[in-house]
Amino acid sequence: MTSSENNTAHDFWQHHIAQWQAAGLSQASYCREHSLHAHQFSYWKRKFLMDTDAVAPEPKTGFTRVQVAAPVAMFSAPVLSLCFRDGTQLMGISQNNMALIKQLIEVLR
Repeated sequence: MTSSENNTAHDFWQHHIAQWQAAGLSQASYCREHSLHAHQFSYWKRKFLMDTDAVAPEPKTGFTRVQVAAPVAMFSAPVLSLCFRDGTQLMGISQNNMALIKQLIEVLR
């Protein structure tokens, strides 16, 4: 194929690829409507995609940018304190550490 034939073929297929993308048809439907050979259409479409990818490859890292909102203040549960007769105090008693507090009370009695 000569250089001028190649340019003509290039322009021909570039036009059809653009028209196909704008039409929203399947590749097979577009080829049938325009009497084009599907295998040639696929060849040129792939060729144009490779040319486009070669110009500006997009690096793929597997990461995406995430924006984190400001932390929401958690409602703190009321905490209790125990004061024993000898002056010993247990402070910060909550539902989460109740098992530990029970063990400490047994030891301190």
